[in-house]
Amino acid sequence: MFGSRRQEAQAVLAFVGSLVAVVVVGTVGYRLIEGWGLLDCLYMTVITIFTVGYREVHPLSTTGTVFTMVLVVVGVGAILYGLGRMAQFVLGEQLAGVFKRRAVKRQVERLQGHYIICGYGRVGQAVARQFSSHKAKFVVVDNDPEAVAQAETEGLLAIRGDATADEVLEAAGVRRARGLVAAVGSDAGNIYVTLSARVLNPALLIVARAGSDDAASKLKRAGADHVVSLYGIGGERMATLVLKPAVSDYLEVITGGGQLEFRLEEFALRPGSPAVGKSLEALAVRRETGASILAVRRSDTGVFDTNPSGQTCLREGDMVIAIGTPTEIAKLEELLGPKGDGS
Repeated sequence: MFGSRRQEAQAVLAFVGSLVAVVVVGTVGYRLIEGWGLLDCLYMTVITIFTVGYREVHPLSTTGTVFTMVLVVVGVGAILYGLGRMAQFVLGEQLAGVFKRRAVKRQVERLQGHYIICGYGRVGQAVARQFSSHKAKFVVVDNDPEAVAQAETEGLLAIRGDATADEVLEAAGVRRARGLVAAVGSDAGNIYVTLSARVLNPALLIVARAGSDDAASKLKRAGADHVVSLYGIGGERMATLVLKPAVSDYLEVITGGGQLEFRLEEFALRPGSPAVGKSLEALAVRRETGASILAVRRSDTGVFDTNPSGQTCLREGDMVIAIGTPTEIAKLEELLGPKGDGS
């Protein structure tokens, strides 16, 4: 964006600079050749380069006539050059914008099971960093041209538009999306985004940001699956840092803030998974992968078994929650099948 503004400024300066240069040369030329006063010389130069067709202010000598013809050619050429530069910049920017929007549209249309980030402020940027680190497919939607330009500079798919509008969410592929993060600048905006997205895709997983308890309850009613209160999380985090510093240090490690990064992952046992029908003891997850199974959510009841034993038998549709390093998680994926987020 800053590069575009720089080019625009250069085009304007080139036009103004060339015009001023021709006026100065013309004024000085008439002064030296005809010996007129500065105002007459300036007036003659202006009516000449702009070809307005007025008569000469004084009769011209032969040298003055030749100089006038040269001044007409140079002056008109300078004006056309400056206008051409500006037109080239404007049209070039418009064409580049059209081609870029078409390219983004084609890329988004090919996405399936992706995520949508509505709002690319501080929260949206933090979410995008996490998505990128997990190699998740996602699209950014924001109405601020600077935010969209920043996302594009970072190599992200970005759509400029009001995320509360159905057509913008449609353009982001909301009907094919797996999840949506509502993180626009206001609670009212997040409520509208949530409501619109829920109507367009009833199966969509929606996580919304709330600035107050009242907004959190309204977001729930609008259809958000999860509501995150940044102030509440910040307060709980600060209290934990003071009251339970060792726990905080441990959480830093498993969330990637420490020296060693651990990841919490979910695995949906799909048809054909090699783990279906086997017990955790038979799978020997810890020995084979190094990862640990924290919980199993049963497909029939939706209840979590938060302390599964070795005799726990996995069934199709169960959700397995595990923790491990990226390498261990990759090995576990080979054992259980693809991760539940589809990323």
